[in-house]
Amino acid sequence: MKTFLANELAKAFWAKQKDGQNALIKIMGRAAQSEAGVDFFWTASGFEVNANGSELWAQIESDYETFEVWISVYVDGFQTARLMLNKGKNDICLFRNMNGQKVKNVRVYKETQAMGDDAKHRFLLKSLLTDGDLLPVTPQPLKIEFIGDSITSGEGAVGAKGETDWTSIFFGGTKTWAFEIAQRLGADFNVISQSGWGVVCGYDCNLEHALPKYYDEICSVMQRKSAKDKWDFSNFEPDWVIINLGTNDQGPCQSRPDIAEIFEQGVISFLAKIRARNPKAKIVWCYGMIGHILAEQIERAVDAYKKQSGDERVQYVLLPEIDMKKTGALSHPTEIQQQAAADYLLAAIK
Repeated sequence: MKTFLANELAKAFWAKQKDGQNALIKIMGRAAQSEAGVDFFWTASGFEVNANGSELWAQIESDYETFEVWISVYVDGFQTARLMLNKGKNDICLFRNMNGQKVKNVRVYKETQAMGDDAKHRFLLKSLLTDGDLLPVTPQPLKIEFIGDSITSGEGAVGAKGETDWTSIFFGGTKTWAFEIAQRLGADFNVISQSGWGVVCGYDCNLEHALPKYYDEICSVMQRKSAKDKWDFSNFEPDWVIINLGTNDQGPCQSRPDIAEIFEQGVISFLAKIRARNPKAKIVWCYGMIGHILAEQIERAVDAYKKQSGDERVQYVLLPEIDMKKTGALSHPTEIQQQAAADYLLAAIK
């Protein structure tokens, strides 16, 4: 069996992708590379490889205090496994007993979001082992960054209606509108999302639970030092940035006049920050799957940003509200409702 160290693969990936070259791994999502391996934090982050040989294994180190990590394995585009990572080193079989001459495409995604309330929550890829070889992975010509809240994190997309326990098992990062759009368009993508967070505050009126404040770091919602490092925006230059935020600002804007007063400026400021970091991207702000309370305010803010900046590569899309009687776990959208939102958004942005 040949061993490929994740930190060496990742170093080569970051270097080669900036020159448009293929590497032996594709890092999906914002990640931190060190001698220990590659840390993945956000929803649907992970890695992609092409491998021949009859078997392929991944050694992944994981930990948690409360919120364990769940991952999904896709082989040649089809989900073949969904499993929880145990504490310590996990030897995960990605495939075995297969035709050694055939090249298999393998993707491993983190199903759970970054769990900032659990300092030990970790998904660290250490190495890959195979009796064959890793072959170059071709980057996709289209790149998309998705920014959102629990809807984009896939909260409740896995689990029966009526489940109310807020826990890792009910997160389905590969069952979301964002994942669906990326797969249909064949795009490489990053996801940045946090349940309960908003544009200027969280559903609990906590002003620190505002995603724009954490946009410049790798994943500073986590307490780990590497997660707080500045993100190198040249590592991933999206063609599209699609934001789905505002749902968690609804309650605070209704109950707190001081928060309502800063909401529209919060939208404008975040659009300006996104444009500054992603000068070539088209930007879409969508909203509305769970409530239309702030629809007019968001549209007004998007229009104001465009007038103030002269930036016409920005679009606002009001999404249809889901049927709250047909939700999944935690009163959140099911996979079918997520797919319907993807349908609508794709048609709107053409």
